[in-house]
Amino acid sequence: MGKSIKINFIFNLINTVTSLLFPLITFPYVSRILLPEGIGIINFYQSIVQYIVLLSSLGIPMYAIRETAKYRDDKRKSSITTLEILSLHFILMFIGYLIVFILCCTVSEIKENIPLFLILSVQLFFTVIGCEWFYQGVEDFKYITIRSVIVRTLAVIFLFIFVKSREDILLYGVYCVAGIYAGNVFNFYRLRKYLDFSVLKELKPFKHLKPALKIFVLNLVISLYVNLNSVMLGFLKGPESVGFFAAATKITQLLLGLTSALGTVMLPRLSNLIANNNFSEFNRLANIATKFMFAITLPLSVAVIMLADNLILLLSGNAYEEAILTLQILSFIIFAIGLSGVLGIQILYPQGKENIVIKSTAVGAAINLLLNFILIPKFSHHGAAVATLVAEIGVTATMIYIGHGFIPIKWKDKELLNYVIGTLLMAVGIYLIFLFKMDIIPELIISFIIGCIIYALYLKIKNDSIFNMTAGRLINKIYHKNEGI
Repeated sequence: MGKSIKINFIFNLINTVTSLLFPLITFPYVSRILLPEGIGIINFYQSIVQYIVLLSSLGIPMYAIRETAKYRDDKRKSSITTLEILSLHFILMFIGYLIVFILCCTVSEIKENIPLFLILSVQLFFTVIGCEWFYQGVEDFKYITIRSVIVRTLAVIFLFIFVKSREDILLYGVYCVAGIYAGNVFNFYRLRKYLDFSVLKELKPFKHLKPALKIFVLNLVISLYVNLNSVMLGFLKGPESVGFFAAATKITQLLLGLTSALGTVMLPRLSNLIANNNFSEFNRLANIATKFMFAITLPLSVAVIMLADNLILLLSGNAYEEAILTLQILSFIIFAIGLSGVLGIQILYPQGKENIVIKSTAVGAAINLLLNFILIPKFSHHGAAVATLVAEIGVTATMIYIGHGFIPIKWKDKELLNYVIGTLLMAVGIYLIFLFKMDIIPELIISFIIGCIIYALYLKIKNDSIFNMTAGRLINKIYHKNEGI
């Protein structure tokens, strides 16, 4: 990785780790106050709002990262592109709020708590003014990280002061929006330092509509099996089932957030390499990203299976015991989504092969929709988890099959086997710890430490390149830091 990629990765990792730590602090608190039904209502409404955000964005966020990365060294072209995309997004936002109004007037499940739904819908506006895609495209990860940490800290303080009982669900809705999107106000204000506003008369925002629509199709089919589970559970089984499913998916989302830190950094860089025809460097970074994802997500998936009961009881409480099996079923989506994310978003998409990604995700969406209809009525949240897992495996397998000619990954690399064997050894170590029958927190901490040590030692013995690269840089940083003392 080049120097700037390392710096960006560190900042984005800090951003991602804090985004993981804050829910680890807040979710155990909120889940015990709102209970499965309250958490279920919030997640049900949020899933619907996410669809509206998706429809009113038309693929702009992902499309815009690629476009701003292309022109980041040319202020005039960058200004034209950014202002055109921003203008288009504002126009589409009004369509989104029209949908919000129609739903509030026609859907009985939303009529039951219109104020909460309207609070959550504010994220449509914040999403537009945030221009997160611009800062990712120009790789300004330092600003993104500092802003996010400050906003999240203030939001958590708000949560603990104002959300005290089940009746405070509206205030929790405010927290859900503010904790993620409030910082977008600063994004919009800061944007002026990057732009040349003399180009305003040259803008043609609708020229971005057609290419963004391709990404919209991709995002739509992805969203079908990301948000559809909660929506279908809400309509077919009720908010309590959504709450159990939310407790399980909260943990997998937290861990997936950790693995996505690399992808957020790599997309603009890989897009820029393709734009400059630097295919050898593209292939090298693509292989590193794939091996890195393999090395991280495989042991995480297995660890979640083994520690699911402790994780659910610690983070959500005894009222969520029903979610333990759901989490165990979902655990391997960490590996499947991590791998498909690298292949689709970091490798195929920068090459302009989004059609392959769309076809692959369409397969997953179809699988998920069909299995949800079959499994949810009988198995509730467990059925939704099975549908999600099978869908994600289908996406990854289809992507590898259809897109193999454009994926420069060395699948026969012996180091990939290292991660499988290392994960199995880690699992044996964790199982032996279970024999001592400790309390939840000590068991989790010791299992984590022993698991990491066993996995790392095996990779060290096998002289694994990803381990050596990561450990070597960490040691160098510590050494140089100590030299300066």
